[in-house]
Amino acid sequence: MTAIQRAYASDALGQLHYAEAGAGPALLLIGETPRSHRFFEPLLPLLAPTVRAIAVDLPGLGNSHGLPQPMSVRAIAACMVEFFDALGIERAHVFGMHTGNKVAAALAADWPERVDRLVLAGQTHSLFPETERRNAALAPSFARYRTAAGEPIEGDALREWLRTKLTLDTTWWPDALLVGRESARTIANAEARSIDFLLGWRSAVPIYHAVFALDLAEAVARIEAPSLVLELTTPQEGHYGLQGERLAGLMKHAMTQTIPVTFLAAMEEQTAEIADALLTFLNLEIINVHQ
Repeated sequence: MTAIQRAYASDALGQLHYAEAGAGPALLLIGETPRSHRFFEPLLPLLAPTVRAIAVDLPGLGNSHGLPQPMSVRAIAACMVEFFDALGIERAHVFGMHTGNKVAAALAADWPERVDRLVLAGQTHSLFPETERRNAALAPSFARYRTAAGEPIEGDALREWLRTKLTLDTTWWPDALLVGRESARTIANAEARSIDFLLGWRSAVPIYHAVFALDLAEAVARIEAPSLVLELTTPQEGHYGLQGERLAGLMKHAMTQTIPVTFLAAMEEQTAEIADALLTFLNLEIINVHQ
């Protein structure tokens, strides 16, 4: 098993934490809110025989510094450029999942010289080109970080802390664990999710607001990099219809692929399929990816 190394890189706002494994072409992995590098720990060993896979804790998440101000997806993408500079990376492949696909799109659109190939991945709700439809589809995910009254988490400290505790409970006790399925692995996954939630919950609301404000259609239309829109489909979101082809249709050099996944657990339970799709698109040899 390839060892995962953890370290910090400095930018203008402080230090960004990351985990990496392997050697070869650089591949930046950007995850969902409020996940850190732990989100990609199952994937890193599968990529390491082929690439230098680098999973970054975004600003405000994991062990990285706080959010940039004023806050926007483009401001987070600017931190990724400084992250590249700190690691001496001129150009890299970039993979973004959910929030990460928005940051990756902004990075590729605003700094095309820094992105080689691009993968925008996510479940269907994350891939709507239209801002209003995407934000409506994201609303259930955002709801766990809002008060019962529907206001952003701010104000009364006890109410805020109670809301956080109730949300953490659902992370600590996932449905799969309650029915006794693969308990050891499920507990490890729940632990990683819970740690990330505790480290990043205060940043979740401003990150979601930044995502809501991003014109994804405008950003992807400016992307020059060869791109893959990787749509992770679930029965729960079948009523939306496939959105990957619609998003890719706005891009200059994009293709699409779909992978049916387990709802909310794709990176943990279908890691090999995602690794296969990613490395195949990057035109890289798949080495021991299923071991």
